[in-house]
Amino acid sequence: MDTERRQKHRINDPIQVIVRGSDGYGALYRFNTITRDIGSDGLRAMAPRVMKEGERISLRIRFAKAGSKPVQAPAVTARAVVLRVEEQPDESSLFAVSFLSRRMV
Repeated sequence: MDTERRQKHRINDPIQVIVRGSDGYGALYRFNTITRDIGSDGLRAMAPRVMKEGERISLRIRFAKAGSKPVQAPAVTARAVVLRVEEQPDESSLFAVSFLSRRMV
């Protein structure tokens, strides 16, 4: 059993995230996903592609309540670096990031 390394509280509710980045060849990508968990220093989520450790990405995180309109919800934009990746059989991945910077928008 893994020992919990995080020292700060995590939110385990699903939160909408838009991820943007570029692959090793410079091709841009963008996808929507839902967090597995999120905290003040980073988050975990699924990606429809295999992410790479060390990859730098941009995130837009919407804190919408169930039943509310997401476009009216508060949002945070963040720059992040991918720390861990668990590749899945279907060429997707579960990835964890650490925030490099963040701001409310």
